[in-house]
Amino acid sequence: MTNSDNLSTALLAPRGPTILRVVVACDHPLTRTGLVAFLASCPDIDVLAATGSGPEVVRAAAEALVLDVVLLEVPGADGTAIELIGRLGTGGWPVRVLALAAGYTPQLAWAAVRAGAAGFLLLSRPPEVLLGAVRAVATAGVWLDDVVVRDLLLEPVSRTADTSLIRRLTVREREVLVLLAHGLGNAEIAERLWLSDGTVRTHIGRILMKLECRDRTRAVVVAYRSGLVRVLPAEPVPA
Repeated sequence: MTNSDNLSTALLAPRGPTILRVVVACDHPLTRTGLVAFLASCPDIDVLAATGSGPEVVRAAAEALVLDVVLLEVPGADGTAIELIGRLGTGGWPVRVLALAAGYTPQLAWAAVRAGAAGFLLLSRPPEVLLGAVRAVATAGVWLDDVVVRDLLLEPVSRTADTSLIRRLTVREREVLVLLAHGLGNAEIAERLWLSDGTVRTHIGRILMKLECRDRTRAVVVAYRSGLVRVLPAEPVPA
């Protein structure tokens, strides 16, 4: 989902008893403290640990019995955060990663996406946008900052090829992909389309296979590049 759509009501609405468990991994103490304080104030979020963005985040994730999202600052003080995204996503305890960046370049965003991040957000965005991103990623959704979507669309890739891939999808699969691109998770998609959660997972599995994508984030990129999902003008990156 892009924040130019503003946040969907589903993402901003107060949550029920489901608790989202997160780890915050940020190298700047002031930023880390602010993130933890804000997230801890949300009734549906439990901050399990706060670390730097180096190897210690892998240990923190491994020690968590149940973990929904790692908020990971990229590229990290030692430049290894992108590599850690892959480790967090493929270990014996795979978790979803929301990449956070103080500075922005298209190359950094695309590196995070290719490594397997389920979301990418600029730290300059308002707190409510961060909350929407965490909730989306935790519930199997995808969140891409609007400026990231704009720049991914400018990557040297054939739009015709992406459009050809989209044609492989059924009407229902396209509906599921559009909702996924708007930041909805499995349960929200199921509710919106009157489907079971298992049916949504089946549709997403077929979407990934047909689009030749290894994860949901890459499928969303194809959706934007093909024109299946309309892109609104991006907000400028704050100086």
